Amino acid sequence: MKLWMDVMRDLESVMNHHEVTFDAWAEGGVVGVVFGPPVFGTNKLSQGARVLKVADTPTATFDPDPAVYRRLGVSPPAPPADPMPAQRRLLTQTLQSARDHGFAVSIMYADTGAGPGGSDHYLIDEQGLRARAARMIDTLEHYPMAQGAVMDGPEWGYEIAAHHMNRRSFIFDDLPAAVAPVCAALGYDYQALVAAKDRLYTALHRLDAGQVRRHRGGGLLGAFQLLGADPDLLAWMRFRVESMTTYLRRLRGLLDEHSTRPLKLSIGPRSAAFAPLTGMDLGQLAGFMDYLHPKHYFFHRGFDGFVGTVFRYVETLCEWNPGLSDQDALGVVEALFGIQLPGVVRRVDFETALNPEFFQQVVSQETRRAMAAVDDPTRVVPWLDTGRFPHDGDPMSARDLRMLLESAAAAGLERFLYHHQGNLSPGEWVVMSQICGKEWNPRTSPYQPADELIL
Repeated sequence: MKLWMDVMRDLESVMNHHEVTFDAWAEGGVVGVVFGPPVFGTNKLSQGARVLKVADTPTATFDPDPAVYRRLGVSPPAPPADPMPAQRRLLTQTLQSARDHGFAVSIMYADTGAGPGGSDHYLIDEQGLRARAARMIDTLEHYPMAQGAVMDGPEWGYEIAAHHMNRRSFIFDDLPAAVAPVCAALGYDYQALVAAKDRLYTALHRLDAGQVRRHRGGGLLGAFQLLGADPDLLAWMRFRVESMTTYLRRLRGLLDEHSTRPLKLSIGPRSAAFAPLTGMDLGQLAGFMDYLHPKHYFFHRGFDGFVGTVFRYVETLCEWNPGLSDQDALGVVEALFGIQLPGVVRRVDFETALNPEFFQQVVSQETRRAMAAVDDPTRVVPWLDTGRFPHDGDPMSARDLRMLLESAAAAGLERFLYHHQGNLSPGEWVVMSQICGKEWNPRTSPYQPADELIL
């Protein structure tokens, strides 16, 4: 197994020590590095804390090339007020050094700084799509040592807990009036989808134990009956996938048409069980994306974590249906997503859900689901976040990391993408380097993992 390393919102910490860092990473089994977003000024710790935050006004790492934007019929963004020439030179040296070390280099959030779009919803806004594609092309033409871009979204919501992340991922906010033209463009009845969404909300507030126990193991047909046998609900789920797939395919087409060289494009959907709800069909995406980065985030609490999301579903369903037990609420999750957490029956069990059986069963299943979407196992490179504070979630130890990697490897995984080097702890690097390359020795190596808490 080999790994890619993510340098996220923290370019300077790697730029300033890139030769020592890259030597150690190469020795430890790194074969790819993802840099981004391409901005300076995020390397300042908040007062009195060890948490590094994005600056209010980060500075773009390059001036826009107007010719790129003319090719796509959009206006270029303004160049940064402070060009920061020394930092630019150092970043170019860093990216070239990464290539010289044999790493595949990619840029994450390559569209950062894109010009404004039109007034339509982004999924059908041609000007916005072209502005996004132009910025991605401009970024990648400015850094020819990069093979392509990594996208993190867009996606539809996946949570039913309205309080989570300030409703950013709340599925029942997904059909505002602005989406009506998107529905029309794809041949869907917007009002019918809204009505189905509202009926789903009502149905999830009217569950009873007998109903759940009759249908929890019934596959698609059982889940269909559990949620009221509503054909428009399935249409809404189909719309989510079709709208997102269509948008991403159009973006890929613009990149291929207007780039001066072939570009690799990849995207990071949620874990395979949740991806369809967000509009991400891994099989369809694999048809035009070079790499898939499903989120192998399995921690509790925080955001985007597998265990945390299941917990919030159980917690919310029990709050909505006081007569429902934790076990019955878990049955709803099983019916909807095919998820079973070994040893978890009550909410308190989520605190110890990351047991050996979890890695053997759940991690293996999620890995196999993702691997089934591609013809080449190296095209699936899951994002992986563990350590002290993964995505604001509960810690995952080096032992958890080892079990995760061993289970994923047994299921056929050959690559993963660690998120991200600013949070990398010594224990994690010992495990990863031992599995992927030469085991790191902290007493003799000039390299030390950053081990910060970087948002």
